[in-house]
Amino acid sequence: MVKVPVDSKINLPKKIRNQANNTTDYFLKNSGLFNDHINEVIPNIALYGNEKHLPEDSPSNCFILFGRDRLRGATHGYGGRGNSHAGAIDIVVGFSGRLARVDDPDGDNKIFTNKSPELDAARIYISQKTDVDNDFSLADGKVGNQTARSGIVIKADAVRIVAREGLKLVTGTDVFNSQGVRIAVPQGIDLIAQNKGKLLQPLVLGNNLINAMKDQNDRLTDLGAIVTSLIELVMKHFMKIAAHTHIATPIPLVSPPSPDLILTTATTEVQLGLLTGEILEHKKNISLHNKHFYDTKNLGKGYILSPYNNTN
Repeated sequence: MVKVPVDSKINLPKKIRNQANNTTDYFLKNSGLFNDHINEVIPNIALYGNEKHLPEDSPSNCFILFGRDRLRGATHGYGGRGNSHAGAIDIVVGFSGRLARVDDPDGDNKIFTNKSPELDAARIYISQKTDVDNDFSLADGKVGNQTARSGIVIKADAVRIVAREGLKLVTGTDVFNSQGVRIAVPQGIDLIAQNKGKLLQPLVLGNNLINAMKDQNDRLTDLGAIVTSLIELVMKHFMKIAAHTHIATPIPLVSPPSPDLILTTATTEVQLGLLTGEILEHKKNISLHNKHFYDTKNLGKGYILSPYNNTN
């Protein structure tokens, strides 16, 4: 992995590069230790129209820009299209990242730096109207590609949101969006790793899953009891067959049936009929179980997947 040196002179202005040749004097005056002065690239920020940035004389490559929606050149975004109601505040540290420049290699001409969602090191972007997904090349996911909406984006190499007590990610709090349009389709939360939106699957609802597993265990227990009863019944019948006898006659042309076996068979048929009813009831319960917990069309009350939140 390529890293910028701690004391990087990459792309410094020509005048400062020449001063840096006297290493001892240069270090004493520009060591940067204890947050003291250090010579580093502070780009000339490209501003258009009535855009402004603070501070005007930044001590480092960090700025807050005020204007209208754009994340690239003058023609980009709703600001570039001449839209009203598209105010934007852009908080950026590290314009152009390690490629930041102040002037050309010969030091003859200033270079003005434009915004770049790809190159800028870290930013918090707030816009009244923006195409947030397109501008940052985000996968659509299940939430979809949002355009002409107010948006906030936090982008950096490593992003952490820390709460000492509780953290909530909440959607669907209002009836209308910032453009005054009624929100027709409820939206959830997509957790998209590696920007692979096509691989998203619904998150599992824990309580519903537990209930589904418990209910499934009950169905398995019922099935086990039915099979056990069937085995016991068949074994009793087989034992009767093994021990059955026939009434002998002096000249038997046809041996009559065993009275004991006739009675046992009749009883077994009745009991098998009852077990058949239990099996049909079991099949009905399995069907209801599937409909209640897994039916993607009807979405039963116990459906185990979130209808809103997804991840890959």
